[in-house]
Amino acid sequence: MMQTEQLATKNIRQLLLELAIPSIIAQLVNVAYNMVDRIYIGQLANGTKAMAALSVTLPIITLITAFTQLFGIGGAPIAAIRLGEGNKEEAERTMMNSFVLLLLGGFILTIIILLFQKPLLYMFSANKETIHLGSSYITIYALGTIFVMITLGMNAYINTQGNARMGMMTVLIGAILNIVLDPIFIFQFHMGVAGAALATIISQ
Repeated sequence: MMQTEQLATKNIRQLLLELAIPSIIAQLVNVAYNMVDRIYIGQLANGTKAMAALSVTLPIITLITAFTQLFGIGGAPIAAIRLGEGNKEEAERTMMNSFVLLLLGGFILTIIILLFQKPLLYMFSANKETIHLGSSYITIYALGTIFVMITLGMNAYINTQGNARMGMMTVLIGAILNIVLDPIFIFQFHMGVAGAALATIISQ
């Protein structure tokens, strides 16, 4: 595991490889398991309708991701600068502020989504055929918003400290768990799209 001090002493090219390659792998795995998620859902008897329902939930999930990046990924560079200045206390304060904002943001978004999910889904082109499936998916996803935001938001601080391999492993664990749990909840427990959402939340 790379220590933060090595960021100041190691060769730039070597650092670039050690930090970039795990990050790239993590992003590729992230994309891959999202694709697998949709492949499973597409195999349902109502696969076409289920995929349409998922598409109308995407703007809400994107909103969650945006706030995650604002509070988590947005704060990580500031912490990195403070670490570079040797101001560890200020870096820790920045990280704690991000953590608190992720918690509060996750709680507020959960309440908003649960209260206004149907108007939001209709606004994002849901119809009578997709509203029930979209609502069942986003309800479960919303209940896990805090876990998703903390997982993704705080992962940036792992990378900031130079532990890109550890950051990659956190993504891999979630992705592998999701791929394993998807068919169990979707098909074996006959939960459909709700099972896909539950698998994602448990994995996070």
